[in-house]
Amino acid sequence: MGESTLPLFTVGIVLYEGFDLLDVAGPNEVFNFFDGTVIGRTIQVISVAGALTPIPVGGVTVRPGYTFETAPHIDLLFVPGGGPQIAGSIGDLAFLAALQAIAAKATYVTSVCTGGILLACAGLLDGYQATTHWAAVDSLKLFPEVKVVNGCPRWVHDGNRITGGGISSTIDESIYMVEMIVADMTHDLDLAQETAHGVQLMIQYTPDPPFAGGDPCTVDYAVYEPVYEGMAPFRNTVMQAVVKHLAG
Repeated sequence: MGESTLPLFTVGIVLYEGFDLLDVAGPNEVFNFFDGTVIGRTIQVISVAGALTPIPVGGVTVRPGYTFETAPHIDLLFVPGGGPQIAGSIGDLAFLAALQAIAAKATYVTSVCTGGILLACAGLLDGYQATTHWAAVDSLKLFPEVKVVNGCPRWVHDGNRITGGGISSTIDESIYMVEMIVADMTHDLDLAQETAHGVQLMIQYTPDPPFAGGDPCTVDYAVYEPVYEGMAPFRNTVMQAVVKHLAG
């Protein structure tokens, strides 16, 4: 069999120092199980970064596939979140400009976790409803043009912007994005649901965590308080980086 002659639908996942591996692994897996023939496309998942330098993430090292300059056209821009090292990207004007350039031509502009902070820093969430990791919501609220959604949503969809909550929501959000893309391109809601549900089945995604309550809206305060206090250094690092960015 020869190579597919269908046009590409490219998901571009942005990498940077300190990104969360699960944030990236979620869309990578979901979109690689998405059979794009239902929309007349071949799905291509790529990673892009400022350089091709391998990036260590815990015990794993990830090598970006493309630089911002060499990447092909990206249909869906996906920006993952990160830990304290995200402060470097918040203050990297060249990095933010690269996000702006890709977003200007992309059909969808999306993020998960503190990736929403990076989109906001690039001005890409102005006028949109959005969310981020619960520990960084106060930082997102510093952007006056961003409409931060109350509560603890797994994702928020507004126009062509989709922003996800904390790290694990990357899987839920990505499955939803498959449904959204099929619905947008075929106008067949039944096909969209069938396709997305099929992807969920292929990756056997049936969450059954050992504990009830995984966000501030559902967990007991006795569990929440020490975790909240323990994340203070991270919250403060992100907040300070955002304040500095907004101050120009």
